[in-house]
Amino acid sequence: MVKETIQQSTPPPVDYLLFYVNGKQIIEHHVEPDWTLLWYLRNKLNLTGSKLGCGEGGCGACTVMISQCMDRHSGYLEHRTVNACLAPICSVDGCHIITVEGLGSVAKSNLHPAQSRLAEMYGSQCGFCTPGIVMSLYGTVTSSNHPHSSLTMQDIEEAFDGNLCRCTGYRPILDAAKSFAKDTNKLPCKDSFSSSKPTSTTLDKCLSFVKKLDKEPHQIEFPNELRQHIPQSIHIKGSIVEWYRPITLNELLELRCTYPGGASKLVFGNTEVQIETKFKRLKYPRFISVTHVEELQQMKRTSTALIIGAGVTLTRLQTKLSEWNDQKLDGGICQALIDQLKYFASTQIRNVASLGGNIVNASPISDVNPVLQAADAVLELHRVSIHIPLPSTNKTFIRSYKQARRRDDDIGIVSAGLHVELESIDSTDKQQWRIVCARFSFGGMGPTTILTKKTEQELIGQTWSKSTINKACELALNEMPLNDLTPGGQPEYRRTLVQSFLYKFYVYICTELNQSNVDTKELSITHPYHRPVSHGQQIIPERPSSQKVVGTSLPHRSAYLQTTGEAKYIDDMPSLPNTLYAALVLSTQPNARIKSIDLGATSKVPGFVSFTNHKDIQGDNMTGDIVHDEEVFVSSITPCVGAVIGVVLCETERAAYAATNLVQIEYELLTPTIFTIEDAIEHNSYLGDERCLKQGDVEKALTEAEHTLEGTILMGGQEHFYLETNCCMIIPSNDDQEVTIYSSTQNPSKTQELTALALGYDVSHVICHVKRMGGGFGGKESRSIAPCIAAAVSAVKVGRPVRMNIERDVDMSVTGQRHPFKLTYKVGFTNEGQFTALDIRLWSNAGCSFDLSLPVLERAMLHIDNTYRFNNIRVRGRLCKTHLPSNTAFRGFGGPQGLFGCETIVEHIAAYLKLDPLIIRRLNMYKEGDVTHFGQPLERWNIPRMIDELLISSDYQQRQKTVEEFNQLNTFRKRGITILPTKFGIAFTAKFLNQAGALVHIYKDGSVLVSHGGTEMGQGLHTKMISIAAEILGCDVNRVRISETATDKAYFSRIDLCAHGFYATPEPLGADFLTNEANFNYFTQGAAVTEVELDTLTGDWHILRVDILMDVGTSLNPQIDIGQIEGAYVQGVGLFTMEELIWGDHNQHKWTKPGALFTRGPGTYKIPSFNDVPLDMRVELLSNAANPRAVYSSKAIGEPPLFLGAAAFFALRNACMAYREQQGYKEYFPLNSPATVERLRMACADEFTQRACIQQHETFQAKVSLSIFSVITTTSSNLTANFNITIRAPYTISSPLPIPYKSVHVQYTVPNDKDQWNIISIEPLILKANRTIRQLSVHICQFTNKVYLQKSIWYDDQTICRGGSSMLIYHWAALSIGTSFRGLNDLGIQIDKSKSIVLTVTYVHEQYVHKEQPGVVLHISTLIPRFHLASLTVGNKYRATRFSCRVLNYPRLLYSIKPLFPKTKRTWWRIYVIRNRSFGRKLVQFVLDSTMFLNKNRTEMEILSSDIFLISGDYIIVECDDHDQDSNCNFLIFYVYKNVNYKSSIENVHSCKHNSYPDLFKLIPTKASLSTMTVPPMMSNVDSSTVFLLICLLLFIIWISIIVGCVIMRRIRGLVNFRTEPFGLIGAQPTKAMYDRRANDAGQQKLAAEADHIAQLDIEHMGLMS
Repeated sequence: MVKETIQQSTPPPVDYLLFYVNGKQIIEHHVEPDWTLLWYLRNKLNLTGSKLGCGEGGCGACTVMISQCMDRHSGYLEHRTVNACLAPICSVDGCHIITVEGLGSVAKSNLHPAQSRLAEMYGSQCGFCTPGIVMSLYGTVTSSNHPHSSLTMQDIEEAFDGNLCRCTGYRPILDAAKSFAKDTNKLPCKDSFSSSKPTSTTLDKCLSFVKKLDKEPHQIEFPNELRQHIPQSIHIKGSIVEWYRPITLNELLELRCTYPGGASKLVFGNTEVQIETKFKRLKYPRFISVTHVEELQQMKRTSTALIIGAGVTLTRLQTKLSEWNDQKLDGGICQALIDQLKYFASTQIRNVASLGGNIVNASPISDVNPVLQAADAVLELHRVSIHIPLPSTNKTFIRSYKQARRRDDDIGIVSAGLHVELESIDSTDKQQWRIVCARFSFGGMGPTTILTKKTEQELIGQTWSKSTINKACELALNEMPLNDLTPGGQPEYRRTLVQSFLYKFYVYICTELNQSNVDTKELSITHPYHRPVSHGQQIIPERPSSQKVVGTSLPHRSAYLQTTGEAKYIDDMPSLPNTLYAALVLSTQPNARIKSIDLGATSKVPGFVSFTNHKDIQGDNMTGDIVHDEEVFVSSITPCVGAVIGVVLCETERAAYAATNLVQIEYELLTPTIFTIEDAIEHNSYLGDERCLKQGDVEKALTEAEHTLEGTILMGGQEHFYLETNCCMIIPSNDDQEVTIYSSTQNPSKTQELTALALGYDVSHVICHVKRMGGGFGGKESRSIAPCIAAAVSAVKVGRPVRMNIERDVDMSVTGQRHPFKLTYKVGFTNEGQFTALDIRLWSNAGCSFDLSLPVLERAMLHIDNTYRFNNIRVRGRLCKTHLPSNTAFRGFGGPQGLFGCETIVEHIAAYLKLDPLIIRRLNMYKEGDVTHFGQPLERWNIPRMIDELLISSDYQQRQKTVEEFNQLNTFRKRGITILPTKFGIAFTAKFLNQAGALVHIYKDGSVLVSHGGTEMGQGLHTKMISIAAEILGCDVNRVRISETATDKAYFSRIDLCAHGFYATPEPLGADFLTNEANFNYFTQGAAVTEVELDTLTGDWHILRVDILMDVGTSLNPQIDIGQIEGAYVQGVGLFTMEELIWGDHNQHKWTKPGALFTRGPGTYKIPSFNDVPLDMRVELLSNAANPRAVYSSKAIGEPPLFLGAAAFFALRNACMAYREQQGYKEYFPLNSPATVERLRMACADEFTQRACIQQHETFQAKVSLSIFSVITTTSSNLTANFNITIRAPYTISSPLPIPYKSVHVQYTVPNDKDQWNIISIEPLILKANRTIRQLSVHICQFTNKVYLQKSIWYDDQTICRGGSSMLIYHWAALSIGTSFRGLNDLGIQIDKSKSIVLTVTYVHEQYVHKEQPGVVLHISTLIPRFHLASLTVGNKYRATRFSCRVLNYPRLLYSIKPLFPKTKRTWWRIYVIRNRSFGRKLVQFVLDSTMFLNKNRTEMEILSSDIFLISGDYIIVECDDHDQDSNCNFLIFYVYKNVNYKSSIENVHSCKHNSYPDLFKLIPTKASLSTMTVPPMMSNVDSSTVFLLICLLLFIIWISIIVGCVIMRRIRGLVNFRTEPFGLIGAQPTKAMYDRRANDAGQQKLAAEADHIAQLDIEHMGLMS
């Protein structure tokens, strides 16, 4: 039957928009389709409460609420919070938009409770994020999904997943929001905290609002006109882009037919398209919105399938799936989708994004697509819907998994949808299950979502068991090889996650099947993490009775303005007439010379006015906070990516951004480019001289120490992520050469001074104003100045006002971050853990200029002791100069880096001594009156008291036992707890900075106006100053106000020129490193206990509880101080656990552009979110701790608490240690900061990490790293013979390459007709003449764990075997004074035909590389038995195999003999040396104890060693029992080592035992052939008799050469000779002549001279004797 279609006339599309904003109707006829809703609100309607924080929907500062009538008949309204920065203005037709201004106003005294409660409960500090948070709360409270009667605290906590706050630590915001919930009675009450002190809890705050009768606020009703609004087709033609909105499917199809392919772009929520147009700069001529096509909105469930329209929003889908969810009917598909959607993006994104849009976006890291693929879903194009089949059997299981860097609003690193169908197997003993069908789908493991089809086929018919899952893990990894250039890196971690997800799936199903073969300790991983409701408490001491205002918790004076959106920031200020907009033109290359700048395309942009660069500077182009060592505009050579080259001025902001992207710059690339601390050390690239602090005799103390430990600490940087990016407005005055600056800066004085310097003006002609900042944290101390200067120069040039707002991605890329640090230490201590000495070095990555890096380094050095006494200490620090934007001040100012180094050393010592770190901390803690390592006596030292009080209040001891019990009962979930103290010196190390000034005006009406030199950025400074003024003047606080901060005060002289109010911090102050002295005004002290829980299979974690005790003296404002403590703590948690900066470089992050920042927005850089706040957060201010050295006995509190966030790091480390000990790894392990989910998971070494990262899996230091090799040449040879692989320089270079190093990469595939195992020995030979080789490594690909080893294998962190597993078995690297050998292992390796051997050589200084250069020889020797050298009967019981070799070498040297023994049944070994030169008698004999080898039936090998003198003519004899005739005697690798540290003194014999490397010869009992090869081709077989003749000839030539003295050889690696069969490896060291052959220039001559010098040093060092 054909359904008749009735043709209806479709009205023509309209060309305007109809919508409401805050109850006011707007009909907009003149609109551009590429305008966002945020731009329209701010620029057309002047509603500036909604902020632009990131432009990508990641921070929530732009959140507004949109209401829409979804059904005209029922009147159903849908309320959605959305990101206004992503929503197109054309998408709001027929909607009602409510902004923060529409809720209430301070001026009208009609605040909504969401606004007032947030202000009164201290939930707003800088206030920039506050309007967005208010709107998210308002949207949750008024949403139809949550009527007020059913709103829960859980709903509240999940409502903020799309909002970020950098100031508060989130706890006060959540407390205020929970007051709207219905179930606050579930919160713990005060009594449960067992505290007799004045305590305020979350419950108390909620109850205070419940009891208080709030007056009903004015509510904005939904407009009646919109209730009857009938959507119509829309066509709006803009100047650049067209917008279509069809309302039927036919209309949509017609439009796509008219504008196919790239002629049009379908949009729904615009959440991805906006990113493409803004950041990827994709251009689309027309958009077709499909939001109103009814056919795309269907959702229904049939008996066989779930049918979901492509246009269903994810929020609506969540709601419907919750209604449908039934495991018995759907096999778990609904729950699997619910689990993924819960953490899919944010509430704002889910409210507008569609399921169809997510599918067609085809993201390789999609969260939902793997689930749909695993469920065998079908996208039905003819219905434009997704068809998900329902299972036909009840033994169908579907689960979803995801792991991201952060739970809230983060795309998954790896996501998975796993699906199996099982059938029962008849069994007599217990029920078993067979796999009928399997579908495993993964996101993040390739360029698309991957379905592991081969794995699925292999599993069909297998029983459901752990061995099957292990097999699935191996098969799945083989199907998803991550290559060396995997975008985003983390190949080892991703491979581990795949296995972790599969194992979680296995345990879940076993639980559902009630199988008893699963350990009950593993059951905690069966279900996804569910976060309980958080809560907190604060304990505040009573304030002094003499104080009326100071000491009270006065709310932030701007809080109400901030919650209503009425607080004005720089970008909110209205533009003056004739204002131009500036955008920075930035360098795109590091260390490059600018050859030309082409403005052709830029000048054609409509609205373009001018371009400014260094030629327009009338004053000085050099600038800098302390040292003027950077340019305002780059004049010639770019110091980094992101250096300012120029400024484009246009009539509109959009035109300025467009014009900037069109500037064409040609560069000449220079070398080297230095990005990391390691690069700087290698190239000796430093800023300034080394700083040093020293106390006591460090060398002597280390020598006498009972124990010493050494280690390296790496700590990454941190982005400030202030919500308000750098911005400024410049107003030039053309009549009197004055310039007025409005800037978001922490340093108006320096801004004034340096701007005047660049303009050539007197400083008095420049005034800088700062009203408030949307956060700073040190990032606006100095790095805000250079862009401001550039804008000022541009404004003066054109004589017009100029404003500049730097976008988030640019701001993060160019303004610098917290300094990354590298620390190396050697610490001495006693058996009890008492520190005796510390020698520590610090390197800081300063970037391309000084900025504030030197005082940051100095503070790190001054805080390296934390709270502990080191009687003997030496601290040295260097600033590394790199080609990165200059790093700068950040909250803590170097203190956290030094403190972290100290506490890491404490943890290392505790692990070594098997003691609780608390024991080490208390044993070494400073006492009152002790003197620090910089000579300052400690006064009012409260740390011991605070530790004692905190141990009791936190119930630390009992909780520690509970943690241990939990860890014993749970295999894959581990907890950790730690207590951490801190001290932070308050004062600037530069003496002149320690001052302050204030100006107070008292007017006739009694009102007071205060101005001071500080700036307000949310820390409550203005509020505290108002309190002090009101206290002193005895007036009401409402009569005192503070105006903006402006530049009108003298500075360096520390003398008040205005005589109004001035304060100079008391002496002594400042630091003098030359005299080893420093003095702080006082120390702010604190301590914290943090308890965490870790999912060891994924690295996911959460903080269970934190207890913080802070000494703030006598608080000026307790609640503001607590807000600073909580905000600093959470920011510290971010620093040490999740905030990872990724810069492109030559080694670790090669997959991204060198010198460019990859993590430059909230999409890639993750700060803590609402979901990361501790579940139980307790803060107490120390009582009775007056501070006479500050105003009203107060203490500074903004920076000191940040380091306490490291307590989360060390607690997580303890959780990792608990898991590692369970897995058999009991030794100390390094863990770099930040402890990201990747590093945490990979630190939890187990069978999964071993499969994913064979190289060093047990000590893997996760980083986003990739191998530097990509080309593999495969050749073959016959393994049954010895062969050499020789690599020589395969190219000739006449000029330097654009990169510093060149690598050659060769692979040898093992041939073997059978699958049998062979044992081989591998040893490289690097000719010392070849100084062009920088490093060498040997890997075995597809390696298993069947290995005989001397020590723990060094597992490499690079995947070089085409994504397969590999094991690093040898590594060598050049030292700074010349090339030396560094053998890391002695291996006897079992290998079969599936394996291959990879030799990699990296050359340095390409200009020195030529084809005739000496190469690298790799000896690969098989140990296949061919014959017995001799037979010797020992006693009556044993028949022994005996073989020997004769030593040919220089006279008497010290050697180590190191055989590698198999522990096999009834086999023993005897090794000794015979010297029979003149008299033929035995001179020296060394016998190994044979009993230790008896009755051992293991396949492992054991290493024994001894030091002995050998001279020419000595014989080394080896005897072995071959009683069982099993050829065990032939499985022996025998090394002789030359000890490099021997100094001709017999007393040094034993001390040299561990300082040796292969240098003489090795014995292998086999009949072997020898040939020399180049690559390609490989060697071929050579007859043994030929080899014998060749070797004899070679021996004769060498002997004659030595006699006649024609060649002076520095060393001979070795020559061996079997008595009955010739065999030898010759590795003679080259002479100086080898260097001279390539000494073609002055540089080569220098190398040759250096080589001769090193040769002489080597001879002296070896103690060569006649």
